[in-house]
Amino acid sequence: MQSTSQKLAEETEQAAVQVSLREWGMSGKQGNVFSGIDLDVPAGAVAIIKGPAGTGKTSLLLSIAGRMRVDTGEGQVGEFDIRKQARRAREEVSVGHIDGLTDLEDDFTLAQHIAERLIMLQPWYKPWVSKSSLREVIDVIRDTFDSATEVIDRLPEGQFSATDARHADFLIDEEGRAFVSELSELQKFLLELGLASLAQAPVVVLDNIDFLRDRGDRARAWAAILIYQELRRQREPERPLTVIASCEDSSEVDLVLEALHTEVSPTSVSELPLTQHPRH
Repeated sequence: MQSTSQKLAEETEQAAVQVSLREWGMSGKQGNVFSGIDLDVPAGAVAIIKGPAGTGKTSLLLSIAGRMRVDTGEGQVGEFDIRKQARRAREEVSVGHIDGLTDLEDDFTLAQHIAERLIMLQPWYKPWVSKSSLREVIDVIRDTFDSATEVIDRLPEGQFSATDARHADFLIDEEGRAFVSELSELQKFLLELGLASLAQAPVVVLDNIDFLRDRGDRARAWAAILIYQELRRQREPERPLTVIASCEDSSEVDLVLEALHTEVSPTSVSELPLTQHPRH
């Protein structure tokens, strides 16, 4: 059966390419991590890097984000050459979830994490954030969840429900006083996406959605990603968000696209399969 993602890809109108790779390759002590990668991701699209553990998905995402060097190939993010302008490429790509890189502090509250991220985005001479600014950001996040719930409420009964939105909502109190340790794995994943989104970069990368063990949580995560992407497209049509995510099993993506097909409109949805290289 033809997948929903394939059908959407075929229906895609021509859009500006946001990420482009040609013969992209990286090697390590045991041989190639990945090689010969050709990839074009239009602005506002969803690209899924799919493959089993050990196929280089994380390294590929980090290389696109300008955080790992490759050995071969050419790569562009927007107008920037990833290999020659890695710093500018990093400004164009936010990292939403990568184990070991975006880990949250269990002893931090949500407000502390949001304040920390806002300070990182400010000039060095302003190492603080006011309560009003913090409150404003929390309100924006809350409004986003409310809008997502409205989308879910419009779906036919039996698909996603408002309960699914509540499962995903990490702002479990109005002031963000809850600690990270109180959140579910899904809420932590979406908090990481929310923190990454504060930079308003045109591209976000998300690794290993399969770490969410519950299939319902993976579906809720994909739904949240697609609804957030749609809300941002509506707010900033000139700067659509491009999503590049990795997983081993993308079956939940098709289920979510089928359910949300009247509510979300990514430029395209495509898959790049990776296979494991033989080790020397």
